[in-house]
Amino acid sequence: MLRKTIAAAALALTLLPGLALADGPVNLALVPSIQIVNEAESVSVFRLAIWGRNVNMTGFDWTIASQNTGSFTGVQWSALGMVDGDFTGWQGSWLAGITKGNMQGLQVGAYTHSGMGSSGVQFGIFNTTDDFSGLQLGIVNIAENMRSGLQIGLVNIIKSKAKLKLFPIVNWSF
Repeated sequence: MLRKTIAAAALALTLLPGLALADGPVNLALVPSIQIVNEAESVSVFRLAIWGRNVNMTGFDWTIASQNTGSFTGVQWSALGMVDGDFTGWQGSWLAGITKGNMQGLQVGAYTHSGMGSSGVQFGIFNTTDDFSGLQLGIVNIAENMRSGLQIGLVNIIKSKAKLKLFPIVNWSF
């Protein structure tokens, strides 16, 4: 039943590319050029997509590839999640979760990255951050600057520390 519903939605999107709506509550997308809500607009409740791209997103995002050129608030569940602006909530990305701006919340993925002023938890195989406060839990954790927090993993690097920038198992800055 689910396959038929997804196939029908995909067919409708393919046949009606001119259906793009402005700032919609729900977005269904195959690719950015074939989606209900135009990629230059925002989505306020739910997005289901193979590859969906919008400006801002608030709500639940379930995609293979998710891209926001603005900010995101809510739950992003994808293989690849990318947010150019700020992120607040849970970014669960099987392959990579990348937030270029401020991330507040939980990032989970094989690779995670957060930008300046971020705080919360990064849980992945390889975690990187520009500026962070919180917990990094992974095999490799790298922070350009850690305001306060803890890294737990095989390789832990806090580049802004005067001493012990690289430390195995645990590294910290308080």
